[in-house]
Amino acid sequence: MPITYLTSLAHFESAINGNRPVIVEFWADWCGVCRSMSPLFEQLSAQNPAAQFYRLDIEDVRDVALALGVRNLPAFKVFKKGVQVGDLVGADHSQLVRLVKNM
Repeated sequence: MPITYLTSLAHFESAINGNRPVIVEFWADWCGVCRSMSPLFEQLSAQNPAAQFYRLDIEDVRDVALALGVRNLPAFKVFKKGVQVGDLVGADHSQLVRLVKNM
């Protein structure tokens, strides 16, 4: 399943309040570590069609990142029916795989 880019607070709220589990990658174009995690995030998206995968550029949608306390990149947050149920900060491949597996 392709990764969808979140472009506004309203888009973010709509995405996380659905019936399917959601994982959001918080990243920035200038973040080299974020780019190193992108291939794995894309692979996990393809392997997990029951979940929805989103990417949010903190430079474009600052209000969401600030409201959720995202201070370090990359950051990954899992939501179910609007409630955050998991997160990961940093570029740990095995932890990201585990986070997605436990969705």
